[in-house]
Amino acid sequence: MYHSIVRRRVLASFDHLNRHDYQTVVASFSPTITHSFAGDHALGGTRHTQATARAWYERLFRLLPDLHFHVENVMIAGLPHNTHVAVQFRVEAAQPDGERYVNHVAQFIRLKWGKIDQIMLYEDTDKLVGLLRTLFVSGTSEAAAPPITD
Repeated sequence: MYHSIVRRRVLASFDHLNRHDYQTVVASFSPTITHSFAGDHALGGTRHTQATARAWYERLFRLLPDLHFHVENVMIAGLPHNTHVAVQFRVEAAQPDGERYVNHVAQFIRLKWGKIDQIMLYEDTDKLVGLLRTLFVSGTSEAAAPPITD
């Protein structure tokens, strides 16, 4: 039963993100969140507060305004005081040349008493860096900005 509730919450979070309602997602974070995205690029780095996580999502949707998430698999283990969730999903967005950017992501989440305490995101970084380079060359200077960290 508990895992079913967690699964519904995870899927609802992705629905919020698909509507660019990241505020609802960030509100589910622990005040001491660890939010990490692999790589040294504009979306990389690690954040430790809701404020910097919010700034990361703001940048994500500025860089990729039509970004869409497609959840493919959700795996859950643990009890309410220490729940682990693994999510496989695909992201898609328009590129400046009109082609679709598609990448596959593995996300690992830890929940403690209903609050997201840790998020670790891994995707094909070479592919993402290529997209960021293309965005930069097309005039989106923020695509080459340093990571948002604290």
